Amino acid sequence: MSRHRFLKNNVDDDYDDNEDDYNEDFDEEVYVVYDTLIDKITDLTLEEVDEVLLDFNYNVDDTINYFLEDAGITEKPVLKTSKPQPQIQTKQNNSSNSSNNGKPQQKPQQQKTKASFPSTLAIDLCQRDKSNSNNNIISNKEFTFQSLYSSSNNNNNNEGVDKITPFDFNTPSPDDLILEKQKQAFKPKSSSSSKDDKTKSNNKPIQQQKNNNNNIESKTPYNTPTGGTPISESILKEENVNINTKTTTTTTVKQHSESRRRDLEEMVHKSFSSTDNKPHLNMVVIGHVDAGKSTTMGHLLFKLGQVDKRTMDKYEHEANRMGKSSFHFAWVLDEHDEERERGVTMDVCVRYFETPHRSITILDAPGHRDFIPNMISGTTQADVAILLINASEFEAGFSTEGQTREHALLAKSLGIMQLIIAINKMDMIDFSEERYNYIVETLKHFLSTAKFSESSLRFIPISGYTGENLVDKKEPKMSWFKGQTLIQYIDSFSVGERLINKPFRMNVNDIYKSTSKGLISVGGKIEAGLVGTGDRILIAPGNEMCVIKQVRRNHMESEWGVGGDNVDLTLQIENTTAIRVGSILCDPEKPIPMCKKFQAQIVTFVLATPIICGSQVVFHAHSMEEPATITKLLSILDQGGQVSKKNPRCISDTTTALVEIQLQRLSCLELYSSFRQLGRFTLREAGKTVAAGIITEFLEHKNNSKTTKTTTSSSK
Repeated sequence: MSRHRFLKNNVDDDYDDNEDDYNEDFDEEVYVVYDTLIDKITDLTLEEVDEVLLDFNYNVDDTINYFLEDAGITEKPVLKTSKPQPQIQTKQNNSSNSSNNGKPQQKPQQQKTKASFPSTLAIDLCQRDKSNSNNNIISNKEFTFQSLYSSSNNNNNNEGVDKITPFDFNTPSPDDLILEKQKQAFKPKSSSSSKDDKTKSNNKPIQQQKNNNNNIESKTPYNTPTGGTPISESILKEENVNINTKTTTTTTVKQHSESRRRDLEEMVHKSFSSTDNKPHLNMVVIGHVDAGKSTTMGHLLFKLGQVDKRTMDKYEHEANRMGKSSFHFAWVLDEHDEERERGVTMDVCVRYFETPHRSITILDAPGHRDFIPNMISGTTQADVAILLINASEFEAGFSTEGQTREHALLAKSLGIMQLIIAINKMDMIDFSEERYNYIVETLKHFLSTAKFSESSLRFIPISGYTGENLVDKKEPKMSWFKGQTLIQYIDSFSVGERLINKPFRMNVNDIYKSTSKGLISVGGKIEAGLVGTGDRILIAPGNEMCVIKQVRRNHMESEWGVGGDNVDLTLQIENTTAIRVGSILCDPEKPIPMCKKFQAQIVTFVLATPIICGSQVVFHAHSMEEPATITKLLSILDQGGQVSKKNPRCISDTTTALVEIQLQRLSCLELYSSFRQLGRFTLREAGKTVAAGIITEFLEHKNNSKTTKTTTSSSK
């Protein structure tokens, strides 16, 4: 049914002019514009007129001006307001051609049936007293349903009728206000928010027309239902609802107040200045599968008193019962049944211990190639690393099929600068100095090509199972080694800069279930910023707000956490499904950008096939992974970073290049120049790491922002 027609029959009607029969698809304004312009614009169609009229809110003058400007016609034709003639093509015989002189023939009247008589509503409307209608409005170039209401307002006989003020559809409806208040009732008071206002500039300009006789703005939407009685203003006043006077203010949600930040900074300064304070380091343990990572770290924790003898005896008894007598130290870290049955670490395990001068968080990463993504996730949280080497099977781990090379390259690509290389299982080669020296020289050459500084590398022979050279030296056969013990090397790691003054950023690596409704615990590393209990933080992606109820750092409850800390946070959140591994917690005032396409500088590793435009890869950054496509090869760079070749057809092994990468979804990323750790990434293909890189420029991104809108109403 067209917007302005009330009398419509599918077969025919009782009116001689057949106005509604010849074409039911167009309104009267369409024919007025068409008849006015057809002499000037001969190729004009009714469909075009109808579409443009819709854009201009059925304003005839604006529509005519639009077509004239588009056709370059300056002379405005006389407006033809006569009733439209049928524009359909009919079959004509010889007699009709001669009698009508080529004019279209009117549709012949059909025999009237019961179904063709007007409805009761049509008869009532036709029999209305003409004195009660406003002919000026009916004949106006814009007929709207508002005219049905306004006709009685100008009649002197209806002075007692309330004047109807049209609803302002640009403001929230009463239902919207109620729903918003209900939604805010279930959120923390400080984190109440609403959706961002959509800008009007995204919509097509719609001209608001004013009726000269009534001064009423026409804002009736096209889908306004016919019939019904408009609500009077008096009823609105009785319900204390006023939709015409509203004031909306928008404020940005803050993580914490300025006074609270000063208090947190004072607590941090006091803690760091204390003589009892030990700088914190996150240390990842990497290496080929079966290199003895879990056994070495479990034995080290036992020697440091982090595991009591009773627990260790229990692990030893259970390991003997399962036929895995040598695995009892590994079970200190491998707690899952599947890990113990298979004898391999599958996920990153986190433990804590202290040296005389350092507070250490151990991240025991899996070594099996099937769990490389988990190894990457653990390494992104680390500041330093220990690379364990199996002295008895060094060649197997160091080959192209082993994980020693890939783990070392990934560590360097993900920002690890300090590395301890522990040559393990020396007891299985009878503590051979010659074998040890061969392994050291081979690894030194490889690590130097991987851009590790020689001064940041420390080599040490150990036996994780017997405990030799972990905390002390007892083996006479290894008296040839004059260096320090493993715990002394760990204690000598230098501590990097803590990015306290940058906006808060924390990547989520673990999620723990909570028995309390609305609470969830997450673990991860704070990359930058300062956070405390009671802070309001933003979850990205998802744009969900939450409140920090508890902070645990160094395995102890604390009131704050800073950049560099590996912490567990208990969050109060309305929708617990909004957070997942790979999410970023950030400052709502300065949120992390969401990016889908960017320019990057990459360095390729050993490739089975060259990288070409359109290559499909898996993108790994901080704790997230996402399918990606290399959409453009920009240039190949030389060792000095200068362009040596533009628009290459492919990128081969060990090559530095500039490329464009597109992800499947918007993801939380930073430029390398802003946040180094969040601007690094690796690319994997077919289960192997093919490249590592840094993000240099965003091509498609948006900034999250979290605001609260407060709407107040006042009645006059």
